[in-house]
Amino acid sequence: MQNHQIRSILLILLLAPGVASLAEAGEVQFAGDHYKVQGGPKIDVSVINPVFSPGGSGTLRLVLANDGMVEGLVPGAVPPGSEGDAAQEMLAEFRCLEASNLRVDLHPAGPVRVLSGQAQIDLLGPGNTSLLEFEIDVEEDAEGPVLLSLQVEYEHQTDVTFSGGAASPLYLPSSLQLDLILSAEGEPTTLKLLSTRSDLSPGEEGSISLIVGNAGRAEARNCTVRLLAAPPVIPISDRSFLGDIPPGGAAVARFDVKVEGSAQAQEYRIGCEIGHEGGLSTLSFPLLVAHPEEGRLFGAQLAGPLLIAAALAAIWIMRKRANRSPWSRGNLRPRR
Repeated sequence: MQNHQIRSILLILLLAPGVASLAEAGEVQFAGDHYKVQGGPKIDVSVINPVFSPGGSGTLRLVLANDGMVEGLVPGAVPPGSEGDAAQEMLAEFRCLEASNLRVDLHPAGPVRVLSGQAQIDLLGPGNTSLLEFEIDVEEDAEGPVLLSLQVEYEHQTDVTFSGGAASPLYLPSSLQLDLILSAEGEPTTLKLLSTRSDLSPGEEGSISLIVGNAGRAEARNCTVRLLAAPPVIPISDRSFLGDIPPGGAAVARFDVKVEGSAQAQEYRIGCEIGHEGGLSTLSFPLLVAHPEEGRLFGAQLAGPLLIAAALAAIWIMRKRANRSPWSRGNLRPRR
């Protein structure tokens, strides 16, 4: 009796690794299957905008694709009276190509910091794609290619059976790591986004004001700002001309926008493209859509920085004009 128990235990230990490997490979299935579809999700990623300026920040846009295909169809036994269940099972088996409950994390590396959190996708069917956006920040000394990794976790159906018209699917978790390459190119950006102000409410028109500062040592000439917005924020005017911004100076860009009525009162994130002679950078910033009472309070809190920026710009203009005056520098003599 004891020898029989020992042999049974040894048999279980020998079979356990095989069962585990089948589970990992997605080969676990129910007994008495009518049909079995072979295949599964095949997740891949591509980068829409891989180039960023050193010292800048922006939105990294990725496309996650499911290239899963059917690799084979294995028919099973169809007992008399179970034709209906068999037909339903055959259709349901093709859902093995779907990836569900996807959780996607972009990991920082080297000079690239990731500012946004995990992205989630409910379902990614075969042949379908999904747009992902991550806010990143690139250090000023970044140069050349930067390798980042994208961690993807999801669930997929490994088998399903029907009995009496009721489905019993079996799902297994999977994970994979995808590599993507960014490139830091060009001169470090000198124009920075110092502050933002907005007065936006769902279903109403409003404005966005951006304070743009010059952190470089030279004057930034012919500066322009273009708003990169997407629903629920719709631009009415999307371009602002700022002219020349001196070193340490600032200017205010203003945009008129409309907020869709279905927009939630929450914080969104949009971008802007800041250009000047010899440079172009894309930056992102948070944008608050609030109910009218909350929006007025938020605007009052940020009115101070706008006034300070305007005052600094006015002081610089007066100093510049004074330096150009023929009466400046050594031309005036003190009274005796």
